[in-house]
Amino acid sequence: MESETEYVKKELEIDIKPTELNNENQSSTPLPDLELVQKTIFFENDDRATFRIAKPFEIKIAAEGLGKARFITKSPDGRIFVPDLVNYKLSHEGSIAFLEDFNEETGTFKTKKIYLSRLRGPNDILFYKDDDGYGWIYIALTAHLIRYPYKDGDDTPSGEPEIIIDFPNKQSPGEVSVVWHITRTLSLHNDRIYISVGSGCNACEELAGTFRGMVYSINPDGSDLRVYADGLRNAVGVEWAEDKLYVTANGVDHLGDNAPDEMMYELSEGEHYGWPYCYESNDMAIQDTSQNWNNQPFSCWVAPRPLTTFNPHAAPLGLEYFENFHPTLNGSFLVALHGSFDKTVRSGYQIVRVSKDGEQEVFMDGFQTDNDNRVGRPVDILQHNGSSFFFTDDHGGRLYYVYIK
Repeated sequence: MESETEYVKKELEIDIKPTELNNENQSSTPLPDLELVQKTIFFENDDRATFRIAKPFEIKIAAEGLGKARFITKSPDGRIFVPDLVNYKLSHEGSIAFLEDFNEETGTFKTKKIYLSRLRGPNDILFYKDDDGYGWIYIALTAHLIRYPYKDGDDTPSGEPEIIIDFPNKQSPGEVSVVWHITRTLSLHNDRIYISVGSGCNACEELAGTFRGMVYSINPDGSDLRVYADGLRNAVGVEWAEDKLYVTANGVDHLGDNAPDEMMYELSEGEHYGWPYCYESNDMAIQDTSQNWNNQPFSCWVAPRPLTTFNPHAAPLGLEYFENFHPTLNGSFLVALHGSFDKTVRSGYQIVRVSKDGEQEVFMDGFQTDNDNRVGRPVDILQHNGSSFFFTDDHGGRLYYVYIK
């Protein structure tokens, strides 16, 4: 396998000019325009929030008290598993909760239990059944991907965790005061696990063999690691849709409030997407000349184009592709824009619909008020059935239920 440095140093023999955003995958059926209407909901603490959400959807609070609720997964027995990251300071107090006994009438779960606790950086969960019929639950932590046997109805794991693969667990050279990109995100496709691991820095050349700033895949037992796509500073959301891999990607932080754009890509295997040598702005990949690079400069002219872009610092995280759904979303994505770390930048704080040809429209907003108060920060989205879905909010520690009556 090539090292990251060898990969970046590959001499590129083609030279193409920047193009418009990728429009190869045209939606087969045009999506209807979205009309947003106000909906006010009440929380357990008697606070309230007024959102705008696309017609004809309604919204309820399905569960509260979930901490820094991250990427949600439905288990084979129909329960919703929710990791609580706790914070971004590499806490060892993270946990996994599961929700069950969902009441479709009230839109709430009757039962919440802690499945596993004392975890360092839990962000995502994956369920898998092997060829021998054994079920497994995989948990993506900051330092490891671990798994336990899983049977329907399990309230706690059995036995000791099996470490499937170790993740880079330290910041990159020179980055001692800031903790960069501690989350790892998972996706399963054709009996391989795809893993996104962000960089250990804001903008740097990662050391060869550290496997950061990329998406790679492994067999479920951890063998046969293959780099799928490189040059992705922090591809947080990872989603397979119609045999294609899509990711959201967060740009660098040193170019001010108005650059760079954030991105959503349809990935192609073996491609390098430009980070740290390039950044996206105004539908172009632009050379980052803010520092002197040690390696041979990457040609931004050949950086693959994103499917779509979002405003600078909007922080796109989870994405969900909707199938067999109401026409408002069928055959399209919803993307959670977590929102700018600096709330005064006022970027993101929305859920947006993205079509397969990259057209986007706001599906829901109101997570930040006019006086810069944060009501919530959406993280991940999960289709429930043909007319409803859930999404997490790691600011309020809530799971929302969005549905059509």
